Amino acid sequence: MGDSVIKYIPRYVFRWRVFWLLVFLFVCSSIYFPSLGDRLINFMSAQNPPFARLPDNARPDFETTVTYKKEKLTIVRTNLKNVVMITLRDLGLKEAKSKKLVSISASMPVSASVEKISVPEDTRAPQNDLEIIRDNIVDAFKAYFDMLTVRIVTIDNKPVMIGDGGEIVPYDKTDRILQWAKEIEFAAGKYDTDPAIIAAIIEQESGGNPSAVSRAGAVGLMQLMPGTARGLGVDPYDPVQNIDGGTRYFLHQYRTFGSVELALAAYNSGPNNVKNGNYLYFSETQGYITNVPRLIEKYRELFNSPRIKN
Repeated sequence: MGDSVIKYIPRYVFRWRVFWLLVFLFVCSSIYFPSLGDRLINFMSAQNPPFARLPDNARPDFETTVTYKKEKLTIVRTNLKNVVMITLRDLGLKEAKSKKLVSISASMPVSASVEKISVPEDTRAPQNDLEIIRDNIVDAFKAYFDMLTVRIVTIDNKPVMIGDGGEIVPYDKTDRILQWAKEIEFAAGKYDTDPAIIAAIIEQESGGNPSAVSRAGAVGLMQLMPGTARGLGVDPYDPVQNIDGGTRYFLHQYRTFGSVELALAAYNSGPNNVKNGNYLYFSETQGYITNVPRLIEKYRELFNSPRIKN
């Protein structure tokens, strides 16, 4: 009997290796082939999260779920492309030395008269290539997992995300941002800039949570690093001071780099990583400079409406 068990174990291990190899090939195929990826997204969007119990008043939102999952799969593809690009750059290949920036509308009104603003120098060390590759791979894995598990449903006419474990997270954070409308408009008026830009950065950075603290230690609505907050002379845990300091810091980056896109990149990844071009390979920063302009357009319409002014 012992001999039969020993003979069975290698077959068992072999079968599991074959299984995981097939899973790996399927994942790679869904990433590389858009048609297969779309089929997987449509199938997963029609399923309930496997271990989640949906609330009784939840209504499936198939179209929004498909859009969400496509965005996540795009992140996966972009991140893996970044890994290839930075590897080619390190090998000295010419085609890996440049990458086209995301185009942002030049019509965004941003005040350039910020010479009186005092901002501390960024002391964060630029990331090395191995760290960039690691972050891209980790973020790609997380995005693929979210693509598989997260579903969007409507509860009380508001879209929410249902994760694999059943946790409910607001999908549209507009209401959370609008509660700070007066503070945003005050800072925009003080520094003569567009309140929609401030609101968009707040949504992207913290989702409107004044107590948010990132893994890197950034604090508050506009996610100020403690050292940056001290240099700006603000308490990052105070929402009014956080918005004031974050607005000044963004405008300083705009004055330094001369464009909204580069200012956003510097705000997210640090000016040193913009100067050396590494931000082009940061998956988070690439998503940042893509998403924030969309949010700016959303909040521009809202800040022009009576809903904000009242």
